Amino acid sequence: MSGFRLASPDDVRRLIATTTLGERSNVGRNVLGRIELRPHQVDAAERLVAMIERNGGAMLAEPVGLGKTYTALAVADRLDARRVIVAIPASLREMWTAALRDCRRDATWITHEALSRGAVPSDDPDLVIVDESHRLRNPATGRYASVAALCARSRVLLVSATPVQNSRSDLVAQIALYLGRAAWSLNDADIANHVVRGADAGNDRHGVPRLSGPHVVSLAAEDDCIDGLLALRPPIPAKDESTAAALLLYGLVHQWTSSRAALVAALERRLARGVALVSTLETGRYPTRAELAAWTWSGEAVQLAFPEIIAAAGADDDETGELLDAVRAHQSSIAALLERLRRGPDPDDDRATAVRELRRRHPGERIIAFCRYAETVRALWARLAHDAGVAALTASGARVAGGRLTRASVLEQFTPRRGGRETPRAERIDLLITTDVLSEGLNLQEASVVVHLDYPWNPARLDQRVGRVRRLGSRHDVVTVYSVAPPASAERLLRIDERLRDKLRIAQRTVGVAGHILPSPIPLSIVNRGAAETASDVRERLRSWLDSRESPAPAREDSALPLVAAVTSDRTGSIALLVQSGDATLIADVGAGFDASPATMLAALTAALGSSVVVSDALVEAVLHRVNSWLDARFGASAVELPAIGASRSRRVALARVSRALSRAPRHRRAILAPLAHAARSAAVAPLAEGAERVLDSLVASDLPDEAWLRSIAAFGELHARPGARGHGLARSRVAAVLLLLASSG
Repeated sequence: MSGFRLASPDDVRRLIATTTLGERSNVGRNVLGRIELRPHQVDAAERLVAMIERNGGAMLAEPVGLGKTYTALAVADRLDARRVIVAIPASLREMWTAALRDCRRDATWITHEALSRGAVPSDDPDLVIVDESHRLRNPATGRYASVAALCARSRVLLVSATPVQNSRSDLVAQIALYLGRAAWSLNDADIANHVVRGADAGNDRHGVPRLSGPHVVSLAAEDDCIDGLLALRPPIPAKDESTAAALLLYGLVHQWTSSRAALVAALERRLARGVALVSTLETGRYPTRAELAAWTWSGEAVQLAFPEIIAAAGADDDETGELLDAVRAHQSSIAALLERLRRGPDPDDDRATAVRELRRRHPGERIIAFCRYAETVRALWARLAHDAGVAALTASGARVAGGRLTRASVLEQFTPRRGGRETPRAERIDLLITTDVLSEGLNLQEASVVVHLDYPWNPARLDQRVGRVRRLGSRHDVVTVYSVAPPASAERLLRIDERLRDKLRIAQRTVGVAGHILPSPIPLSIVNRGAAETASDVRERLRSWLDSRESPAPAREDSALPLVAAVTSDRTGSIALLVQSGDATLIADVGAGFDASPATMLAALTAALGSSVVVSDALVEAVLHRVNSWLDARFGASAVELPAIGASRSRRVALARVSRALSRAPRHRRAILAPLAHAARSAAVAPLAEGAERVLDSLVASDLPDEAWLRSIAAFGELHARPGARGHGLARSRVAAVLLLLASSG
């Protein structure tokens, strides 16, 4: 009797599709409180739940504006999480409070700022939702340590439209919050299995305005400051600072690309710092950074301190003379550049003219102009304040021509109304000039035009800016984006565009690019060159292939024997569906051995569309044998956390000490210690979140007697090991289906 069942290719394809996608009976599950979830939100929630149940956590990295907050609450609902803690930036408290009310869900929120101060709730929640999780990309910060402790024994959902800010390690650090140090051994394909990118970021997203642009806005005036910036004498650091002249120069050039006002303000701050340095050095003292901070700069004058009081002695006469000469030379070069800037034409006039032109191009539409520096906002505000309908907003407050306003009253005009009076024409704001203080977490979809007055240091900020406007629920059909080009010479020095595109390539390899966020003349196709099939893109295309193969009433296959079919193809290979405890895994062989990577799967599925062909039992048995051999080879890696052991010194030290503790114990105690040693070994190889890994670090370093130490490690494992997470054990999976690809020549 054969160990498989022959079937039609359509039956096998349907089984692969329905098993991989999971149950699709969502009747009654698309409503959450008074919110009706969109199809992409229902789909993303189901996928995230499956990932969380398998791995202990997952990341929702949908583009900005697709309703990730409601998707996250749908995940909590499907997981039946009764105690939910939401970690959010303080600026998102009102938004999350409204969302919880709309969804009729209870949750406790704690701000990122409170977590930075070390505040960690004592109870273990059923689910931790970390919104704007890209703020947790640095494991060395106190905020990261607090969130890691919060997530140590809880399921985790990370939410960020832009999880990759600068490098691939940004994303890995976030996944490590629930996956532990094994995350650092993941390749790009592995990472894609932890991320739901969800709906397409292109122009065909249902309910989201079409994107027009980004369009480049070039300034007419030439701004030739680059020679003066390059000619500046090197700055002199404080006593406890290192010299980083190149970085300081980059900072000045970046401010120049934003506005003349931002550059002048930065130079004047340098000038004021020089006054403090000179005054202190003239007393024979070399100040530290903290001592220099005692001098204050108001924007117009330096508030003098008493250098004899605020700085300790620390420079001999020769050193003092050299330092004074260097500081004065730096001061002179700055003063000369400032004088040159005052005599020359001001490109900020041109920037204001360009913004006026955009207002004429979009009559009746609301425009938000973003920039990095408050000085840029103030410079444009000074030139546009008397135009009708203009407001400025920075961290220090909001202004219109009539005076100061509250931040809330300005933002109200850019937020969809659920009722209430319309804004009188005399009070209407059509142009809001603001810093990136508004670029995270706000719904400003009454606007339909976004202007990048400058380029930030990373493209994630560009995406966040546009995402405030281009959102679900917008009444606009199109959102238009403009980008004011930096001076060409500055771009050559900083390579701003090239740097942003390099970072985009990193983001695309792991989670996919969130749309066309950089302007022409360099099209996004160049960013994609050489990376046409990234892990995230392939995974989404894989799901599209499977969705297209799902029938309205798919047949279920509960037999223990695998379902097998064969089709003609342009290549020879096979696809296998593996199932275990409700989890489905696809592997494929297209000529280089079985592989679970999305790229291999896409190649195999694309080639698996041929017609049915007869296949011999011997060939089927041979393929099944190879599948089972692959499963056997994976047993060791799936049974213990080998990647985590390799990445964690504490785990290796713990395993070695367990062996030493047993060998040192008297013979009559070894039988008693053996169960403790087994439990300690299990803890050392168990799936652990990063917060638990840090607890293990402390335990391993403790100086306890052997038996007490074994008991502490065993108890640690009972508390922190994640049962079922990351190690379902592919060797225990069964082969549910195999689809053979037979080249027509064979």
